Amino acid sequence: MIVVFAIDALEYELVEKFGCNNLKQEYYGKTNISEFSQPRTMVLWSSFMTGENKEKEVLKDGDKEMWNKKWPIEKTFFSEFKNPVILDLPGFSYDLKVHEKSRKLLKEFFEAKDKEEKDKIRKEYNKDAFEHHKKIKDEFFKALNEDRDFVLGYFSVADVIGHLNFGNTTMMKMIYKELDEIAEKIKNNNKVDKLIILSDHGMKAIGMFGDHSNYGFWSTDFRELNNPRITDFFKLIKEVKNEG
Repeated sequence: MIVVFAIDALEYELVEKFGCNNLKQEYYGKTNISEFSQPRTMVLWSSFMTGENKEKEVLKDGDKEMWNKKWPIEKTFFSEFKNPVILDLPGFSYDLKVHEKSRKLLKEFFEAKDKEEKDKIRKEYNKDAFEHHKKIKDEFFKALNEDRDFVLGYFSVADVIGHLNFGNTTMMKMIYKELDEIAEKIKNNNKVDKLIILSDHGMKAIGMFGDHSNYGFWSTDFRELNNPRITDFFKLIKEVKNEG
């Protein structure tokens, strides 16, 4: 089984700072996303799964409409597999209602005038993010114990929580510890032959908040990739599959 642990906004510098050795694996580094005008989640994951820069196509109808974009499996490398599972991936199997609620709460937070109202919104925002994380985590580990040849789980918690809480080191360290423990558990599953850990972009501090950084994160335990583009994983995963 080939597994992709897809993590939105996993920041290279925090992986190092918090000593996340399971996320790092034997080979790890930054991905090169300089070909894109902005590090947008939907654009980057669309380009990952299709092996082509999809920025113009994803953005042609505007920012709001891009979240409705869904690629048919025939346009992705997922079609190479007999019984794949792709959980919650933007542009393919994303839970749009969860995304819309988090965006709504984020907007309300920045529009709120007083601290009490902001604290109330932040609490609800964080609660929803952690609940969704648990749901995807449960589905992901269930899939790993099934008879599958490919499993991808997309985890948004570092991105969603980071946007409002990136300056809260204690909270971010807790999230990275959780993600590192997930990586450890994947590696200890004897059904898993190859594990790729990948983020679309990282995250940089804007005061107490977080915004997307202009590189991503990758790691494997089987191949040095140097400074890969996110579109390179289309070919890599097909190669790994054919190697058996």
